[in-house]
Amino acid sequence: MKDRDAILRSRWIRPFAHLFGHPSLWHLNRRSVPRALAVGLFAAFALPLGQFLLAALLAVPLRANVPLAAAATLVTNPLTFSPIYFGAYKLGSFLLHHSPGEDVDEMAQHLGAMLISASGPTALGLLVFALAAAAAGFCAGAAWWRYRLVKRWRSSRASASGGQ
Repeated sequence: MKDRDAILRSRWIRPFAHLFGHPSLWHLNRRSVPRALAVGLFAAFALPLGQFLLAALLAVPLRANVPLAAAATLVTNPLTFSPIYFGAYKLGSFLLHHSPGEDVDEMAQHLGAMLISASGPTALGLLVFALAAAAAGFCAGAAWWRYRLVKRWRSSRASASGGQ
């Protein structure tokens, strides 16, 4: 992965480089990690394309770690795309009390009509997935950071008391 300076020198980023100067955008700390996971997971489920860009744009005002936010979008990939969208459709259909209807065979012949019929439930399901994944990512990031801190604190405390 490119370092911070190489990214900021990119001709596409250079006009906005002043926005990417905050240290939290590039360093891992107790605030930037949970935020980055939340932003990245939200972007992963909210958009089928342009997830890296959305994650980076959302990370800046939220002071989340930009590389980690972009990396978190990789949970949606060609291997996970089908199960995620099928699950989103099923969840959205359940929440909207939507059923495909009795003319499924006729609708299956007209792919456009089927896609239009499925788009509302799928969009709602993806929104629910995005919000749930963002919340789970934030909590997991905060818990991991706390676990890491407590582990360090205990080991330094044990070494300090063992040396006396």
